[in-house]
Amino acid sequence: MDVIGDYGLILIFFVVAVIFVLQPLLLPYLGKPVVDLDINVLKRKKLLLYRQIKELEMEYEIGNINDEDFHSHRALLKQEVSAIITALDSK
Repeated sequence: MDVIGDYGLILIFFVVAVIFVLQPLLLPYLGKPVVDLDINVLKRKKLLLYRQIKELEMEYEIGNINDEDFHSHRALLKQEVSAIITALDSK
C-alpha cells in the first residue's frame, strides 16, 4: 500500500509541474493588454512620424533637400500618419 501512495505522490507532483509549464500555452491571451500595447505603439509611431516631418521641413528650409524630394517624402510621411490616425480612431 505504501508503494501506491509513493507513486501517487510522484504522479501528483509530475501533473502539477506539467500544468505549471504548459499553463502559458493553454490559457488564451487577454485582449485588453494587447490592445493597450498596440495603441501605445501606434501613438509612438505617430509621434516619430511627426518628428520626421519636422526634420524634413528643417532640411528643406536649410536647402539640403530639393523640392521634388521634399514633396514626395512629405506626402509619404503624411500618408503613413493618416493611416496610423485611422487605425487609432477605429480602436
